[in-house]
Amino acid sequence: MRSFLLEDDAADVSNFMSSMSGSHVQFRHFSQAADMFHALTVDRPQMMVLDWTLPDVCGLQVLKRAREIVGNEIPVVMLTNVSNDHNVVEALDAGADDYLVKPLTGPVLRARIEAMVRRTLPAASAPKTVTLGDLTLDYGRQLATAKGQAVVLTPKEFDVAWVVLNNPNRFISKAELIASVWGRSVEVAAHTVAQHIHAVRKKLRLSDFDLRLVAVYGTGYRLEQNEPAPAAVQETRDMAPRCLDYSV
Repeated sequence: MRSFLLEDDAADVSNFMSSMSGSHVQFRHFSQAADMFHALTVDRPQMMVLDWTLPDVCGLQVLKRAREIVGNEIPVVMLTNVSNDHNVVEALDAGADDYLVKPLTGPVLRARIEAMVRRTLPAASAPKTVTLGDLTLDYGRQLATAKGQAVVLTPKEFDVAWVVLNNPNRFISKAELIASVWGRSVEVAAHTVAQHIHAVRKKLRLSDFDLRLVAVYGTGYRLEQNEPAPAAVQETRDMAPRCLDYSV
């Protein structure tokens, strides 16, 4: 599969290309963001790996611009020399699918890239939309609608909504949710997950559609569909208990 690598450090490029040699994921290398953006006007990669620190522009700005051009369907991985919670959350919220800290050994780098491809590129037969009542998510267009009205979600909020709407009435552990949305290799703070869950509840107005996205014992979440209350039992004289006459 055709993929783009944006990296200005020659040693890192050599290590990366050597690690991916023989893989089905083949990378076209760019050392400057401008060259990569020009290539995007005529070619559409199936995956992108972007360095955070570049001489001409911040990698986060490149990520945001790339998402505007290619949309949210292809996986994008950020490479960096520094790892902290703020940077990780910032990159993921901007649309990154994973966040890798250099240096990585060849086998680990290759395994992580190929795992990302397996996880983020849906099979051709996978559903591209999900509908639950009056709520619809269109994965290809990254569009959420409620009663036909568009709802604005960030890329990660959309991914959270996609996971929970595809699994109504099923327990989803935090680990499963994080792996599906942020990636298994990422350390995600509990409050980050909670914030995204809260945003999905609020923006999609789940309670208006008889849906409840509830926390389960602090270990995960479940999207519950409220069932209509049973009709009240009408008591009549015929239904009243009868007294039996035992007199002789």
